[in-house]
Amino acid sequence: MSQADVLKALEARAGGQWGLVTTAQAKLDGSLGVQLLRLERAGALASVGHGVYRLASSPRPQHLTIKVAWLRLDPGTPARDRGTRGPGAGVVSHASACAVHGLDDRPAGPVELTVPTRRTTRDTNVVLHCAPMDADDITVVDGLPVTTVPRTVVDLLRGRTDAARVGAVVAEAASRDLVGVDDLAVRVGSFAGAYGLPPEASGAELLEFLCERAGRPLHVRKAERPAAADKAGPERRRATIREVAERAGVSHQTVSRFLKNDSGMKPATRARIERAVAELDYRPNLVARSMRTRRSHRITIVLPELSGFVPTPLLRGASAAAHEAGYLTDVIGLQGGESHRAQSVMSLLDTRQADGVLSLVPLGEPGAGQWPVVVLGEYDDDLHAQGRLADGWPAEEILRHLADQGHRRFLHVAGSQEWASARNRRAVYVDAIERLGLESYGIVDGDWSVRSGYEAARDLPADSGVTAVLAANDYVALGVLRGFQDRGTRVPEEMSVFGWDDEEFTRYFSPSISTVHIDKEEVGRQSMLSLLALLRGEPERKSEVTDLFRLVPRGSSGPAPR
Repeated sequence: MSQADVLKALEARAGGQWGLVTTAQAKLDGSLGVQLLRLERAGALASVGHGVYRLASSPRPQHLTIKVAWLRLDPGTPARDRGTRGPGAGVVSHASACAVHGLDDRPAGPVELTVPTRRTTRDTNVVLHCAPMDADDITVVDGLPVTTVPRTVVDLLRGRTDAARVGAVVAEAASRDLVGVDDLAVRVGSFAGAYGLPPEASGAELLEFLCERAGRPLHVRKAERPAAADKAGPERRRATIREVAERAGVSHQTVSRFLKNDSGMKPATRARIERAVAELDYRPNLVARSMRTRRSHRITIVLPELSGFVPTPLLRGASAAAHEAGYLTDVIGLQGGESHRAQSVMSLLDTRQADGVLSLVPLGEPGAGQWPVVVLGEYDDDLHAQGRLADGWPAEEILRHLADQGHRRFLHVAGSQEWASARNRRAVYVDAIERLGLESYGIVDGDWSVRSGYEAARDLPADSGVTAVLAANDYVALGVLRGFQDRGTRVPEEMSVFGWDDEEFTRYFSPSISTVHIDKEEVGRQSMLSLLALLRGEPERKSEVTDLFRLVPRGSSGPAPR
């Protein structure tokens, strides 16, 4: 095909998809990659994303980054032929849906798309959510499949988006008649508890609360109880603490101690109460208790705006400690810088939506000790590890361990240097190599990905003399292992590989991957115990974790080859 023919074919393709065309579509028409490059150099095409071009003769479309991300889900299929089901399907959702509907004027964040089956993306500017989607939840705006306004609000609430932000979206949609507020209230009632309201609060009360937080009051007609419910007979009465005590043969004060997880209770007494609680299906009335004590019995754990990475082990440890003390936990994402997050935290506490706050990210000075707030300090604004979790000293322990097995020449595949943890591991590696009298073939600049590990192993010269590789994390180690396997290098017989983080998959890969375990769950637990001490009026206890790091040698490392 001549350049003129290629351009004509591209124009035909781009006509129905906002002046955009993908490399995959162009190749289906017989265009070569080199021809696309020539057209780009000639100014006829402009690259607007990996594998996506915009015709220079076409105006720049609105929401360009969203449209590019959606096209890339199934780059070979024209926009007009795309459906909402199947492996390449996807719907614009969450904050991106707000942008397309014109409901949110905040700076654009990552493009958010909901797909029907689980898949991943290497594009750090795209977040993929996996969830079922009914046809009634999808509309089309400017040729893009987008979640309807009600479904968008539900998605934001399910993701624990900041209350003020959701409220602004609801208020704007209501002012433009884009949503039926009464109908929306029916769909959102189940999220009331997650935003600090009593569990029995209605959807209407939640919407009013959200809009008040946004500074845009909204009055919703409260739904009446259906008459059929009144005819269905009396609601089953909730068992009381005194009935539990009578069934267990103890005093109600003893049951109260049990509910507060009194560690001094006799095992036999605890067993009788547990049996009575189960038989009576007893559930503490948290609303009544809140009214008596003027406390919510909830603790909020703060992250920055929720993203693809969530420190699950740390949250698991913190939540377990809170639950043992009789508290429920809510995990929320707060946008903005330290001062904005601090104001949001003070508002949560001042309105008694939470009794205390454990923040994983910096908060500035929320009350300077006047509020029950513990700032963990282990992550920065982007949830990059810092502090104790970023300590690199285990790198020296790995080198010592491998040196004891006869290894003398090493390679380090580093993580992204934007992370303190990657910089620290690299620095300790360099220092320990010199102090221990070992040799380093070099350091490969990686990016935490499997691909960076694979390429490092693939490109390592056969005569490098390297017998052991220290990978920045387990994903990099996985890539290194696969790279050596593809080139016929046996692990661990000819090459030892050590990862970091003790991800679950490391136990099941073949060979299993040697790694460093980090007791993040205990870090979360100790931090929550510090907050609980504040809530009891005690001085904040120092959060200490002994044996935070532990080497876990497995099948991917062994003696140096003879």
